[in-house]
Amino acid sequence: MDFGLFDTWNAVYEGDKVPWDPEYSGGKLLQTEAYEANFAQIDAIESAGWDYVWLGGGHFSTQASMDPQCLMLAGILAERTKNIKIGTSIHRPLMKLPGEELRSTALPHERYAFDNLMLDDPFQIAEQVSIVDQVSEGRFIYGAGARSRGSDERREYFFEFLEVMKQLWSEDHFSGFEGKYYNYPAFYEPYLSIPKPYQKPYPAMLLPVDSQESFVPMGTHGYRIAIGAGSSPHNLRGHSVLREDVKSYRKAWKDAGHPGDPTTVVRVPTLVAETRAEATRHTEKLMELARAYYAGRQGIGSTDAGAASPDTTEEVNLFGTPEEVIEKIHMFREAFTTDEIMFEINWTSSVPREVCMNTIKCISEKVIPAFK
Repeated sequence: MDFGLFDTWNAVYEGDKVPWDPEYSGGKLLQTEAYEANFAQIDAIESAGWDYVWLGGGHFSTQASMDPQCLMLAGILAERTKNIKIGTSIHRPLMKLPGEELRSTALPHERYAFDNLMLDDPFQIAEQVSIVDQVSEGRFIYGAGARSRGSDERREYFFEFLEVMKQLWSEDHFSGFEGKYYNYPAFYEPYLSIPKPYQKPYPAMLLPVDSQESFVPMGTHGYRIAIGAGSSPHNLRGHSVLREDVKSYRKAWKDAGHPGDPTTVVRVPTLVAETRAEATRHTEKLMELARAYYAGRQGIGSTDAGAASPDTTEEVNLFGTPEEVIEKIHMFREAFTTDEIMFEINWTSSVPREVCMNTIKCISEKVIPAFK
């Protein structure tokens, strides 16, 4: 079984209080210190032999995340590390259907990006992914999503975006693409090409499931999936329903004739301490801050696929001692046929850094060895 860190390159504030903390007194965002603290976490899991780091984030929401460019950050970490695999969870290409309007639940930073930024092009993203994969010498996993919840058309649009990139990576000479949403002529000179990935024909791809309707299409297309151990905050379907959804995904994979056995990556809020009393003290404070975070006191929150709301996190989490966390991981493994846990050790960016580092230490020394 493999284990990875989910990291949105979390912010650091002067006075060590985040803006949604009732004790926050106006401490400014410390950008250089945030990079230092996040690099320290990467160095810790690299030296401890973790399997993956997963990079999340988004544009214009620096209250909690300092990662608006996860492909660029992945390239930097590829140069800094030697062994750990690096994935994006997720890269969100900006896509817009003709006449499309953003859903009413979109957060302000999502709306600004949707209304004002240029659309992403599959050619340029394919080039960037190839470079990261080469720099990492094949340690890169491309995780991507397009906020397709509730829209079959948008999901189809996103899958076509991925098909263009896969064709660019796979062909020595691009033969052209004719689709419903993208149309490109063949390269008309022999020297025209894009950089190719280190992995052949292209890096492994991981897609987050953002709605119940997505499980079967993901399996049909043969994509590896990431889920939240509970439910996403705007789709409270429950643990038992999610288990059935995973079964549907696995059946669709097999029915489509894809080789191998489909598995899922499970992302889950995590806080581990040596004693039950210490774990309880830290998690009670975390839950208090997380509820303030999701209440939108600072105009923030999360609509990411796999993001856990406070209500679902109270029910499904990896909070506790190493022994308790090991037992819960066994449960996840059985329920979701998972071969990897994505530890979200700074859920809602509300966990003190010393607590994050201690969670890494407990996982490295006591949890991971139980499965290796």
